[in-house]
Amino acid sequence: MKQETLKEKLEKEKEKLNKLISEALNKGAPLTVDEAVIEQNRKVDSLVVKIQKEKEKYSKNQQER
Repeated sequence: MKQETLKEKLEKEKEKLNKLISEALNKGAPLTVDEAVIEQNRKVDSLVVKIQKEKEKYSKNQQER
């Protein structure tokens, strides 16, 4: 079974977030109080942080060589 990369996971989670945002906007619901949007945004943020840390780690390893 192929393991997803962080970037692939990020893209999937961003798609989910965009769908939730669209649904909330269509209902006229404020995004700042929509719990599903807030939770999905946290997932996306978490993945972005992981990717940034991976990039920093890779960059640091390259500089040490």
